[in-house]
Amino acid sequence: MKKVFAFSVVFALIFAVLGAHVSAAQTVPVDIWVDIKNGGTAVIITEVNCPLPDKSSLTLDDGQSGAFHIDFSEEGVYSYTIRLEPDERDITFDDTVYLVRVYVTEENGSLYTSIVIYNKKTDSKYSPQGLDEPCTVTFVNDESPDTPDETTVPTQPTESEPPSEPGSATEQPPSGTDDGPKDGDKDSDGSSRPQTGDDSRLDFYLLLALFASAGLFTLSVLYYRSVVREIKQR
Repeated sequence: MKKVFAFSVVFALIFAVLGAHVSAAQTVPVDIWVDIKNGGTAVIITEVNCPLPDKSSLTLDDGQSGAFHIDFSEEGVYSYTIRLEPDERDITFDDTVYLVRVYVTEENGSLYTSIVIYNKKTDSKYSPQGLDEPCTVTFVNDESPDTPDETTVPTQPTESEPPSEPGSATEQPPSGTDDGPKDGDKDSDGSSRPQTGDDSRLDFYLLLALFASAGLFTLSVLYYRSVVREIKQR
């Protein structure tokens, strides 16, 4: 009886050890696929206490696909950041940064995974559905140089008023010119007179000549009367 009991205990211990070893050896693999238009190098950054991928960078040509392979053996939440590493080519590299979060759970002694991919550039996320939709991150490089657009719009000249046509109503006389009548212009009564440049001085001379004529006429009259008086007295 004691031998049977001892044998049962040893068998149980062996089974427990083997079961624990099998459980510890069980892993679930995850492949994070990468597509890069126009080719390039993707790097993966592992957060603390996360299983390491099989490689830290992945260089692909245009049209190629590759994957970061990671094995998970314990329950938990594991996070990885994937981005492009620019090279010496004169192109515009995609600056998108992806955060890949792997959720590992255990059910009935088996490990299961679910994945959520966060696009930090667009602030969006999605969950691939197993084999039907593998975990994939995509980068798109532009072959055009990464230079600012220096195209400028030509400056339009400021519109100005067109010059007036000769003889038009909008034509203005030059500044400082005399707007009075010119040679050959007619007065209000229809008569024509020359332009002297100073009508007020001409009027003054005419008035002075008038007074002089009146004085001479008066003196002539007085002199005539004096002569007549002297003749009568003789």
